[in-house]
Amino acid sequence: MNTTSLFQSERFRAVCRRLLYDAGLAAGGAIVVSFLTVLILANGGLAYDTHAYWLAARHIVDGTSLYAPATVYDLGAYKYPPLFAQLFVPVGFLPELLVAWLWRISGILCLRYMVGSWRGSLVACAFIPVAIELSQGNVTLQLGALMMFALRDRRGAYLLPWAAALKFGPALLVPYLWFRKPETRRPIIVGSALFLAFCVVSWLIAPNLWSAYIGTFGWETASEMSGGGVIAIVPSWGGLDFALRLAIAGLAALYAVYSKRGWLAYAAAVVTCPVLAAGRLAPLVGLWQFRRSGAWGRIDDSTSPLPEFVLPEGAPA
Repeated sequence: MNTTSLFQSERFRAVCRRLLYDAGLAAGGAIVVSFLTVLILANGGLAYDTHAYWLAARHIVDGTSLYAPATVYDLGAYKYPPLFAQLFVPVGFLPELLVAWLWRISGILCLRYMVGSWRGSLVACAFIPVAIELSQGNVTLQLGALMMFALRDRRGAYLLPWAAALKFGPALLVPYLWFRKPETRRPIIVGSALFLAFCVVSWLIAPNLWSAYIGTFGWETASEMSGGGVIAIVPSWGGLDFALRLAIAGLAALYAVYSKRGWLAYAAAVVTCPVLAAGRLAPLVGLWQFRRSGAWGRIDDSTSPLPEFVLPEGAPA
């Protein structure tokens, strides 16, 4: 067998896939162990972003201010609608360390859902943004799983408006679902109505919180998008930076509708958020679920469930 035939043989490609898969397992395992060691030795495993959610619940309980001007990386800054802090109130009565680990475990489960297997989840941890999100405890992995669920099952569309209120990006899935998955139209409408109803109740309970929340848009649009891991087009002006990124992602989402590329709509939604940091790219590992016989061209997932991630031959799930 000549060299060209060897490289083109299925056996050679299978061996290469197996080697890459094993390398991913080793790298992912090493990264997980390293991150866990650092987290536990530092403070037992407290999570940077989960701290803000837990603290927001405590602010509601204590009646203290929920919003205050903050930079991108200020610890404990809460930037979501008051409704979520109000719903999170029961968590505020739990120890913060317990909340951090429960939220981290939920992130692991969401990662498993997005990737399709436990071994695949470990390989995914070799993608540094995944490890960052699991350590910091943001809502990134949870939203990634929710968006994947909305693409796979019409019931996920009920929750899409809630996800969009958190990071804006999930709203970019709506055009794709509306035109390529007509069965999701009613869940989107009902979910939006329910979310709006909850917001009205929240406002009636604490109108001052909503006034303060609306006020955050003023200083946030003028904030600097700088710091470790932040990805920005216009670092000096947060509002303009987000507007440009949203416009680019919006065009990609519209093209996804036209070309029936569900993976592109998903990717556009993933990378769209007010502050794009490296960790926010973590749900991109879910793109494996869109593979079909190795083809990345026109994937019509409007009439069939998303394909599973195909492991190398002989690799158990």
